[in-house]
Amino acid sequence: MTAAQRKSILFLLLLIFFHAAHILEEVWGRFWPVDRYYSMETFIILNLVLFALPLIFIYFFLAGKGWAVYMCLVYGVIMIFNGIGHNTAAIITGKYFGGFAGGYSGIGLIGAGIPLVYYLRVHLKEIKQANG
Repeated sequence: MTAAQRKSILFLLLLIFFHAAHILEEVWGRFWPVDRYYSMETFIILNLVLFALPLIFIYFFLAGKGWAVYMCLVYGVIMIFNGIGHNTAAIITGKYFGGFAGGYSGIGLIGAGIPLVYYLRVHLKEIKQANG
């Protein structure tokens, strides 16, 4: 495994950690769509399915699949916008509990997502060649 691959995995694991914290924070803070559009159980199941995707991506990244590099890049971009969205909405509305819970972990999503996206983007050819 190359140094670029190892650093990418480190940033990806950090982003996955903050993603898990983000889901817990949304549940704890009663993110606004819960009980308005669906139940807490549905929200948790949906988030667990969405959380499984980056775990699948990291598995195939480690297995050397080139497409997984792109999926990790897309995942990083989505998580950056997720964090920005939660923080922006919470600031604009002034509502956290029962509103836009997820802002604290959203800072972590932004902080881990930016280096992941940057590093994957800068070393895309090198990582893709090493992955096959």
